[in-house]
Amino acid sequence: MKMGIVCLCALVCIGLVLVAGCTSATTGTPGTEGKVAASQEQVVTLVNGTYTFNASIDDITTTALPSGGHRVDIFVTVNNVGGTPIQLQWFSTLTNTNGVSFGGVGVSHGGSGAETPPLGQGTSATGRDYVTIVSDQDYQSLKNGATLTVNFVTEPFHSESPVSFSTSWPLNPADFT
Repeated sequence: MKMGIVCLCALVCIGLVLVAGCTSATTGTPGTEGKVAASQEQVVTLVNGTYTFNASIDDITTTALPSGGHRVDIFVTVNNVGGTPIQLQWFSTLTNTNGVSFGGVGVSHGGSGAETPPLGQGTSATGRDYVTIVSDQDYQSLKNGATLTVNFVTEPFHSESPVSFSTSWPLNPADFT
């Protein structure tokens, strides 16, 4: 039952991205303090008819786990550059060059993803999501290249419908050494 609900939510999110959201990318240096992950200095602007925000990777760290797997911590900064207040939740997916994905909607951060507080115009926040890579072999595959896909969804304030956005960044293999 829970898996069915998660799959339904994922399909709704994908549908909303296709219907309501559009993505454009611009390069630049994120306007936030903190270490920018190697070669991830790309700020992505996500826009639909109501919301506009910038997203950038603030940092990526890895931790070896006692089980032999690894936890990849992903810090993303969002800045509300539109005129409408926004609160976001997001889920991170790492995909290696063989097309194998780790994390995702309902999986990353133990299933809860990352979340911002409500953001007014011109305010920003950095959230931490994480993906657990169960085997060392799977983790090692990320050293050959990986893509980070982040699926954002708005948290409705009143009777608004949630809006979904998605964007991807190619990751530097050095992030996984």
